[in-house]
Amino acid sequence: MRTFTRPSQQGAALIVALILLVALSLLAISSLNTASLDLIMTGNEQYRARALAAAEAGLAQAMKNGDFNSTDQVSTNLNNSDAFSYTISPVNGGKVESPPTGSSEGTFGAVYYNITATGTSARSAKAGVIQETYELVNTSNEITYDQSVCSTTANLDSTC
Repeated sequence: MRTFTRPSQQGAALIVALILLVALSLLAISSLNTASLDLIMTGNEQYRARALAAAEAGLAQAMKNGDFNSTDQVSTNLNNSDAFSYTISPVNGGKVESPPTGSSEGTFGAVYYNITATGTSARSAKAGVIQETYELVNTSNEITYDQSVCSTTANLDSTC
């Protein structure tokens, strides 16, 4: 009678399976790290957008208040994490600039201002906007408001 003996196995399949398991584990860990990093970057972008919105709210508030004679910095908290501040500063030291040539030459001028608004949000997100605006001013006494003239005239071109 013949007996069959199995050839001795060296365990190569086990080693190959362990190597594949380690490779798949490293791939899974790398994917988790990438997903976590993407989530953090998305959150940072959201907070940057909120900071920009806060800065634009500060700009709108500065334009609405229109206190152009003050150079104080105004700060406001919008909620627990968002806030804005703005400053209004005159351009050219507040010098009255001449208007373009035309019928108002010598009568009206413009004073230009820079409004610098900064918004902040969570995770130290900051954004800033700068807006230039102007204010019309009377540069001469040629046109004066006279209540008696305005009440008696029907001329729509009058200075009333």
